[in-house]
Order: sequence, then structure tokens, then C-alpha cells
Amino acid sequence: MIKERKLLLKLVNLNCFMTDETGSDEIFLMVNDQKIWPVDHKFNTIRPGCTEISIELKDFDTGTLLEIEIWDFDFLSSNDLLGIFPIFLDEPGGPYQTDMIQNSEKTINAKYSIEWELDYM
Repeated sequence: MIKERKLLLKLVNLNCFMTDETGSDEIFLMVNDQKIWPVDHKFNTIRPGCTEISIELKDFDTGTLLEIEIWDFDFLSSNDLLGIFPIFLDEPGGPYQTDMIQNSEKTINAKYSIEWELDYM
């Protein structure tokens, strides 16, 4: 019996093409109800451009569909789910880029993409 190798997902960059709010967004990322970025504070202020994020997520099976959520931190009300990045974990390689699918109930402006790589553990 051959044991299938587990995959390592490396999230490399978060690209902002248009913020949801004027000037900047207060962004954090979540997977499966767990905050994965930033790890040392509530959010990162994001303006249009490329932001290095350097996150490693481990122990995935080949064929997994992972949804990375992008949230906007709100100081006076509940946080807003801006959208998701669906990532299909198949064969090692990259860099790849996935566009955000907007949560149309919370945003019509925000446009983000995420760059990622996939490798064996």
C-alpha cells in the first residue's frame, strides 16, 4: 500500500487592486474559522498594491478545495466578509494566483487576489 504524500500550501502575496473603503482596508485572513493572518495583531492596513504575507498551511490531501476568507475588520460593528479565494490543492507547483470571489452582500468595490505555491511536505 502506497501512502499518499501530504501537501504544503504557501501563501505568498496578497494583491489589492481596489479597496472596499476609501484609501485602505483593515484586512485579516481566515481558514476553517481560524485566523491565519496577521498572527501578531488584529488586522493589517492594506492599500492598493502587493503585500507579502508568507503563510504556510500544512497537511492537506491531494484534491482538497480550500476556501481562504478575506475579512475587513470593523471597529464599531461586526467584521465584514469581503469574499473568498477558492484554491484547489492538486499538484505541487506555482506560483499561482487566485482572484477573490466577492461577497456581494458586503462589498461591490473590493478587488483582491492571492498568490500561492504548493509543495509536498
